[in-house]
Amino acid sequence: MRRLKVLLPAILVLVGLCGKAAQIKADEIKPVYPGKEWEAKKPEEVGLDAAKLKALSDYAGGFGCVVRYGYMAYTWGDASKRNDVASAVKPVYTHFLLKAVEEKRLAGIDDRVAKFEPGLNSLNEALGYKDRKITWRHLCNQISCYGVRDRPGDAFDYSDYNMALFFDTLMLKVYGVTLETVDADILHPNLTDLLGCQDNPTFMAFGVEGRPGRLAISPRDFARFGLLYLRKGKWQDKQLISAEHVKLAVTSPLPLSVPRTEGKSADMIAGQRSIGGGNNQCDHNGSYSFAWWVNGVGRDGSHNWPDAPNDVFGCFGHGDIRAMVVMPSLDLIVSWNDTRIEGREMVSRALKLLVDSVTESKDRTGQIIVDPDHPQWLRRKGGGPFFMCGPGDPEGFLYRGKLNSDGTRDGDQMALIEKLKGTGANCIYMIAVRSHGGDGDRTHNPFIDNDPNKGLNPAVLAQWEEWFTEMDKNSIVIYLFFYDDSALVWDTGDSVGPQERQFIHTIVDRFEHHKSLIWCVAEEYDEAFSAERVKNIAAEIREADDYDHVIAVHKHSGVDFSEFADDADIDQFAMQCNVKSDAQLHEGVLRAWELARGRYSVNMSEAADFGTGEEARKKIWACAMGGAYVMVLGMDIAGSARNDIEDCGRVVRFFESTNFNRMSPHDELKYAVTQYVLALPGDSYIAYASALEGQIGLKNMTAGSYEFRWFDCVTGQELRQTLAVEKGNQCWNKPDGFGNEVAVYIRRVGD
Repeated sequence: MRRLKVLLPAILVLVGLCGKAAQIKADEIKPVYPGKEWEAKKPEEVGLDAAKLKALSDYAGGFGCVVRYGYMAYTWGDASKRNDVASAVKPVYTHFLLKAVEEKRLAGIDDRVAKFEPGLNSLNEALGYKDRKITWRHLCNQISCYGVRDRPGDAFDYSDYNMALFFDTLMLKVYGVTLETVDADILHPNLTDLLGCQDNPTFMAFGVEGRPGRLAISPRDFARFGLLYLRKGKWQDKQLISAEHVKLAVTSPLPLSVPRTEGKSADMIAGQRSIGGGNNQCDHNGSYSFAWWVNGVGRDGSHNWPDAPNDVFGCFGHGDIRAMVVMPSLDLIVSWNDTRIEGREMVSRALKLLVDSVTESKDRTGQIIVDPDHPQWLRRKGGGPFFMCGPGDPEGFLYRGKLNSDGTRDGDQMALIEKLKGTGANCIYMIAVRSHGGDGDRTHNPFIDNDPNKGLNPAVLAQWEEWFTEMDKNSIVIYLFFYDDSALVWDTGDSVGPQERQFIHTIVDRFEHHKSLIWCVAEEYDEAFSAERVKNIAAEIREADDYDHVIAVHKHSGVDFSEFADDADIDQFAMQCNVKSDAQLHEGVLRAWELARGRYSVNMSEAADFGTGEEARKKIWACAMGGAYVMVLGMDIAGSARNDIEDCGRVVRFFESTNFNRMSPHDELKYAVTQYVLALPGDSYIAYASALEGQIGLKNMTAGSYEFRWFDCVTGQELRQTLAVEKGNQCWNKPDGFGNEVAVYIRRVGD
């Protein structure tokens, strides 16, 4: 979702004789934060259409504001009016919970609440004293089941008794303040004063006796809170909350497997108050993340707000008439109150009006991204699914050739890129730091005089930029490792020190504009780094990256990626599997796919003795049909036969002409001499046979009309047919003139 670091305008150029304000360009922007007042820009100065913003405000009614690039771009009504925001306060509670963890007031979000509220210990004896097990995670995700019979974590109960317990225990017992002093002691000094809020926000919207904990805040002040989370917890030059906690808060929706409670009542602490209504008010629908609402996929298979970008997150109250919403991918914040907007459909419509107002954005069409609907695969932004297959060498690509006095190289890099052009093979595996324990010599790094203490060499980075530009122009993936195996430049344990942070951020800022780019933390990371160090490096890459590129990690060997499986910053397992046969590779990839459970993509980036010709081609197909991308170890481009490189390109061409990104391995469906199967059962299939003597077939077919796209894996020859298929196990003859290594894409097109 992720996760754009905000970039903002640095230079405004006025154009036109009539004095019309110029639109800010993407390459003329720098971070901007409001001071005592919001700096205002006209909508057109920040790439927005004023008339369409007017349509939004007319639709919404009430009062509010729109912020883009850190500038106040549009207001309607009185955006300075302080007003209750009802349930939209809840993410602010989460903010203070996460800060309590960072300040060591709590051991963690999974600490039990009963340590601070002992009244939970004696509740519901007949239910096994279930409330003793309530954690802070349960409270802010509204799965505590406090006041209903379900056990903590078993069901979603949108309950204002839960939230009152959350607020009172957190503020009065963890922070140790009173209701009379919570504003002065906690809210103002620890948040709103730091953000420079102008309109005196208060947790006592209705006074100490009137549902304390309700937040009264103006739309323009609430937008500051949104900007803090848009900037990943950073305000000016200070990290007010960790980027890791920001990501956790806004990218961790409850899974659909968590049901809505039936709402059968259970005992609560005597005198338990509510901050608003009762319990069981709504379902989470796959879109509730630590009290934030996000654009998740609901029980009907559609996004929470279908007309909005997938990365949207926001605070909502009173059925959505009060809200503050963040759109990271468009660098937009909208905050409203007392509107006519009520319910998901109206929110989606309002957000569409806001999206439609954008006349300029950083166009990333064509960039390789995680497929938001199928994270086990990648796609091109604004385009179709993306398949990667190509050379897994030379890992020393950046250091080929004679070392020049300025640190650059007199090598054959452009010739290697030229050789890839037109083959369809679409990646090069390369490593930035191969010195300091890696496989390269002491000069295999991009530092001035090859000395990390002197910083990065601009001449070297400029030369890399030439090569990367040519690769990007030809859709060849820059698969860029930061570190070689065993390379350890800064021995800082699990942490990322200031020199390393500067190195990472400079590399990312220099090359992030390329669309065909995947970052990889390290090759065989476990030879030099702990898993925690890798996570911290990935977090630095993510923080620096304005465009949310894919981040991978390479392991020494094996199929288990569990240490990174749920890390929001790590998108791909760069796998090493040193086995001999194509069948063994397929089995290894299948196991890696099963362990991934759709949480990340798999790239067979290193398999020893991959071979050439027929052997390599069959291994490529075996990996691809198991659910992995493929980079061929030993295919160094310079010494590789062109036909071997073209075999990679043929795989890319075939897969990108299918809907493979909706499929999973289903070898249990193979029939006749079919060897491997990818499928979205009942809809579409890819069947493959490496030695087709007889017929290719599939089990359990649904009767209907199917389009067949036959593919000769050796020659790239294709043939299309439309055939009627009967129910059950079916098989078909390959087309005349095809060899024995065949794939076929079968898609149901009618009854």
